[in-house]
Amino acid sequence: MTSKAEADFSADYIVVGAGSAGAVVAARLAEQADVNVILIEAGGSGRTPLLMLTGAMSFIRDWSPYAWQYVTEPDPSRGGRADHWRRGRTLGGSSSINGMIWARGLPRDFDTWAALGASGWEWDSVRPYFMKAESAMGLPGPDRGQHGPVWVETFRSPHPLSRDLLDAFGAAGFPLVCDINQARGAAAAITQTNQRAGLRQSTETAYLRHPPRNLTILKHTRVQRLLIANGRASGVEVRRDDGAVQRIMARREVVLCAGALESPSLLLRSGIGPAAQLRDLGITPVVDAPEVGRNLQDHPDLYVEYAVSQPTYSDAGRWYRLPASGLEFLLRRTGPATSPGTHVFAYGSSSGRLDEPDLLYFTGPFGQIADGAFTGRQPLYSITPSICRPHSRGKLWLASGDPMTAPRIQPNLLGDERDLALIVNAIGLVDDIVNQPPFRNSLVGRVRPHDGLHRTDRAGLEAFARAAVATCHHSCGTCRMGSDERAVVDPHLRVRGVANLRVADASVFPQITSGNLNAPVIMVGERAADLIRRG
Repeated sequence: MTSKAEADFSADYIVVGAGSAGAVVAARLAEQADVNVILIEAGGSGRTPLLMLTGAMSFIRDWSPYAWQYVTEPDPSRGGRADHWRRGRTLGGSSSINGMIWARGLPRDFDTWAALGASGWEWDSVRPYFMKAESAMGLPGPDRGQHGPVWVETFRSPHPLSRDLLDAFGAAGFPLVCDINQARGAAAAITQTNQRAGLRQSTETAYLRHPPRNLTILKHTRVQRLLIANGRASGVEVRRDDGAVQRIMARREVVLCAGALESPSLLLRSGIGPAAQLRDLGITPVVDAPEVGRNLQDHPDLYVEYAVSQPTYSDAGRWYRLPASGLEFLLRRTGPATSPGTHVFAYGSSSGRLDEPDLLYFTGPFGQIADGAFTGRQPLYSITPSICRPHSRGKLWLASGDPMTAPRIQPNLLGDERDLALIVNAIGLVDDIVNQPPFRNSLVGRVRPHDGLHRTDRAGLEAFARAAVATCHHSCGTCRMGSDERAVVDPHLRVRGVANLRVADASVFPQITSGNLNAPVIMVGERAADLIRRG
């Protein structure tokens, strides 16, 4: 593609975005020998050592080749702080840059989806698609897949303090389980990760390693807008990194899998969204869809850090630690170089009702991870509570009609006072966990928030939470799926008001799931491909 004047070319299906869902949708559709598929990705390959090996990510100084980098609006619920949000811009999308935590969420999450109008998405209906996606090695069970493309295993080398912490969770009343992805309520376990031999298994690695001849992958190609005529999506307009602009036509369907930030942005730029706002930007409305960009959800993330008496990974990036970590990886494929974003993963209940968990716990032998690197130089261990199903809602909207201009994002992470109250309560619950044996034997004291801030100081803890809570990078919900007329897509993922157009990614979630989003988004991709094949 070298100029706008070039002849159009076409495929049966166009899939926009090669991330956690898009790679799945494209690969599964291309299993039909009698169709051809074009998969369009704004970035390049994610199969670089810097991304495949977790420990190497701390050496990345320029993320622009691998990620979209958004700056949010000041968040009034957190003292006007603005965040930097990073989303994958490679084949594999955010599955190429995330913390490699494989968490399906809880069955009740999907039963809630169905109750909210996403009929056909209850647990019993989505469970086969999780199983279809995964090869859950060493994790037998009636709900676990053994022959899928995504390799899933229990993290092979948790830090010794992580095993102590797991026992401390048990002493605090959490049921300890071998398989967190078969939990139905509160539980704690060593995390499961989409790694194989210590290397990341992104959707590029799992689904696109050997693409069939009828799947064409266009890298470094950005979709600027959809082509819509007579109420039907007929294709897309794209711009390559070299500046060339061209149209690509779809004989059957266009499927948006660009993620919770870019999929709604594409709809808005193409005239699908709140009509009055689109007119103000000079965009001709095609469908008045007020909820496009609304219903933005995320897990609020709050690092609580403890000084410990054993060495941790807080200084793993120092030069004198690197040779030993590298040698351990080369000889055993274990150690700090393979560490995922959490070692012990847990669902907990602030009320004590084990069947109704409302808190999510991430843990690791390090301080807060900033820009891919561990912070702190003293030995630190962090427990990071989050909220399974927050009440707060943010939004996304266009700054202009220019496709090269990033959308505006208001996270509003603590906009609902119930979320603030719950995350503050969680700090005291975390203190209770670390003070259980055997972890307490290595505990020196809490350093964040400082040890003098007691749970009875409600105002002080609330101020700390507003200053410290950040995104968990789990944005979703901006193209809500439902059966009502205001839902952006119906339960078959079809965009209301436009034929031959679907959305299949985290943006369709009616409600955020209780755990990390990579596994549920892959499930959405698997189910979307089936829905599309059925017509």
